[in-house]
Amino acid sequence: MKRSFFIPFVIALLCLPPSPALAQRDELRRSSPKVLAAFGDVVAKPGKSLVRIQCNDKDAALGTVVAADGWVLTKASLLPPGSKILCKLPGDRKLEAKVIGVEEPHDLALLKVAANNLTPIEWKTSKEATPGDWVATPGDGKEPAGIGVVSVAARSVSPRSYPRILTAGGGFLGITGDPEADTEGVKIRAVQPNSAADKAGLKVDDLIVAINGKKVRDIESLQEILGKYKPEETVTVRIKRDKEEKELKATLGKRPPELSRGDFQNNLGSRLSDKRTGFPNILQHDTVLNPPDCGGPLVDLDGKAVGINIARAGRVESYAIPSDTVLALLPDLKSGKLAPKPAVADPTKPAVNEDKIARLEAALQQAERKVAKVQEKSVTVKALVKQAEEAKKLSDNDPDAADVYRRAAKYAESVEKQLAEARQSVEKARAELKTARDGQKKEPKAKK
Repeated sequence: MKRSFFIPFVIALLCLPPSPALAQRDELRRSSPKVLAAFGDVVAKPGKSLVRIQCNDKDAALGTVVAADGWVLTKASLLPPGSKILCKLPGDRKLEAKVIGVEEPHDLALLKVAANNLTPIEWKTSKEATPGDWVATPGDGKEPAGIGVVSVAARSVSPRSYPRILTAGGGFLGITGDPEADTEGVKIRAVQPNSAADKAGLKVDDLIVAINGKKVRDIESLQEILGKYKPEETVTVRIKRDKEEKELKATLGKRPPELSRGDFQNNLGSRLSDKRTGFPNILQHDTVLNPPDCGGPLVDLDGKAVGINIARAGRVESYAIPSDTVLALLPDLKSGKLAPKPAVADPTKPAVNEDKIARLEAALQQAERKVAKVQEKSVTVKALVKQAEEAKKLSDNDPDAADVYRRAAKYAESVEKQLAEARQSVEKARAELKTARDGQKKEPKAKK
């Protein structure tokens, strides 16, 4: 049953006094303070189950309390790997959070904080959220972060049926992938003439498996990876061709203007989420959401959650993971079956690990032993030079004695040069070891 206040609210809107057209449109706009304030009662109770998630002291997402003993659900891709995660609870209390589970297809992450008195969200089956129903998204304040109506009821969606994501300003490879190919990676269906792919030697039926060492799972992940590089940057494209793997260098180009126009239109109104496609189950509504406001609950007029907001997907499209899907996933997220994968080091950066440090330590010890050995030789040679010099004086500059002195002095000069080089090797080994150790301190340690 819809909230009883809403009928008089609609009547009040219809009975507004006449005003100029533009002013009236502003008055009735969903984002206007008066309209949002009317939904204050709707979001008051679910707002107690809302947390603001901060990563490295910056606002990153909203979170939804799903159990009183510290379980919080949010959008996984908004949590940078290795970041320090804090949950800002009602009353400005902050607690450090640990990621317990990540369900990648629906982009959900379950966090755990040390608390036992949280207010969990109340759920309602997503089957009751039908097209045309009003929905609201609780925000940081008393008013909702946004309101809208259900556009399409909860449904299953094939990841391949989502529109392609083209990151603004990203590098352009110039291939068309085959969405029907039943294999991991991107099978090339067409290569655009004179494109980066064409110049690099990519061919139809090649299977792209990695870009700069980053695994390519499908067309979406390929576009996401390429979107992080700029035109004119060179990337290494790893492909499979006739059962043989090879690497090709491609200098990325600029995306043709006609391919950028769609994203420009979709971004009108608010910025879109970076991760906004590929979800197996969605509930679609037309609320204008800011991407950092994803991860919180989508509630009906009774204040009960019919889903978890997961993406601002288009100009008039926002997606929520249906409540029925969320409730089915929660047991596995809590159990540890979906524990987050250990952080993978960037393959473009030099590896810093214990094996490398052990090798550098061994190299330093070897260099130090060489210095000690050459230094001992230097002491012996200096003594010989001194003896040869005294022999030359006692022999009244005998040619043989002078020759012995000359050769001893020359050998001593050579030994001193060896000693200087050995000392330089020690300093270099020490510097490399220090760099490796400093790098290891900064790298997040993988959980065992």
